[in-house]
Amino acid sequence: MIDIPDTLAHLEQPEYTGENRCLPCTAVNVVLGLALAVGLGVAVSVPVGALAFAAALLLIRVRGYLVPGTPTLTRRYLPERALELFDKSPRTGPTIETVSPDELAAVLTAADVATARGESIRLSAGFETRWDERLSSGGAAEPGSDELQSMLGAEEVDRLDDVAFVLDGIRRIRWESTAALAADTAAAPELRSRIDGWDDLGVDERRDLLTGLRLLRERCPGCGSEVRTTAERLEHCCRRPRIGISSVCAGCNEPVVELVASESSADPWLELAGVSDGP
Repeated sequence: MIDIPDTLAHLEQPEYTGENRCLPCTAVNVVLGLALAVGLGVAVSVPVGALAFAAALLLIRVRGYLVPGTPTLTRRYLPERALELFDKSPRTGPTIETVSPDELAAVLTAADVATARGESIRLSAGFETRWDERLSSGGAAEPGSDELQSMLGAEEVDRLDDVAFVLDGIRRIRWESTAALAADTAAAPELRSRIDGWDDLGVDERRDLLTGLRLLRERCPGCGSEVRTTAERLEHCCRRPRIGISSVCAGCNEPVVELVASESSADPWLELAGVSDGP
């Protein structure tokens, strides 16, 4: 017997539904579904047309759209005046296919996620507000499989503990803390809405962008206390020195960012963190 709730749950696409739903895409697809239903009603019978329209509405409800590729088609072909009615005028942010640590600051600045202030980089006021709103809503504190799949672009996510997961049965990933995981869960939908090409990025590229964002936070995503970021040169007896960068909450002592990079690749991270690598 078919489990209808379970089937619908597998069809759902959180990145295109709920608060992430695109109203222009929804409107276009409802019109397309109605046109299809009318055509079937005329060619076959009214009940068949009505059934087709109901099925179209159900798909739009759980998936966000009926026709594959609608988000791209809507931005490309719907008149700008129509998009403005929904506050969805063409994006001014970057379109990216890949991103490396060297490009983090440029991508985040172009997307109006961050701004340059003198020699430092800070979160833009608008993005920081939206990020904090998502954090305070509670949904980011304990993300489910759907949120994690959407954030990382994985088909399957299995939980090992509060901050460790296995992606697609192969790759194990871990966050520094529940606060760091909540920060990424809340930030990912905002990045998707601002950066064209987000959905085509790999796991490492997404995580680099999200880690770079956390380095820009001045307040803990968990308790709201001040975050203190430091960097130090790590010496080792049998390999080249590396740079360790750490952001830790002064209130709850939770790590927000912990990363280690080679000296040759540490500059982009140090730029975002706004710190030097010590003496």
